[in-house]
Amino acid sequence: MRGYPVHLLFHLLAVVAGIACGVGGALWWFNNDRNALYLAVTALIVGIIVLLLQGFYISASQPPRRAPRRPMPPAPPSHPRFQPVAERREPTRPDLEPVAPPEAHADSADQETKTSAIDALNEHTKG
Repeated sequence: MRGYPVHLLFHLLAVVAGIACGVGGALWWFNNDRNALYLAVTALIVGIIVLLLQGFYISASQPPRRAPRRPMPPAPPSHPRFQPVAERREPTRPDLEPVAPPEAHADSADQETKTSAIDALNEHTKG
């Protein structure tokens, strides 16, 4: 920490101002001494000023903050990344027409497969 001695000096000044404020306040409270009240108020003001100066010193000794980066503008719509895949890709065989995928039916298995599966299940449960 580069400014650590200055940081400790600010703390020392704040502690001294706090002690002076406490002693002056106690003398005014118990002895009703008007000058002690002035000492307490002055020490309090000096302590607040020291703490403000410490805050300014710490904020000034910090490295400057980096400016936030501006977001990139969106790519123009003609960019290939924004075009659908079907529009981008050239057909490999223009003579072939696209074929719809086969429809899946619940009864797509033939009767022989069903019968052999039932027979195998029956043998497994009997055996």
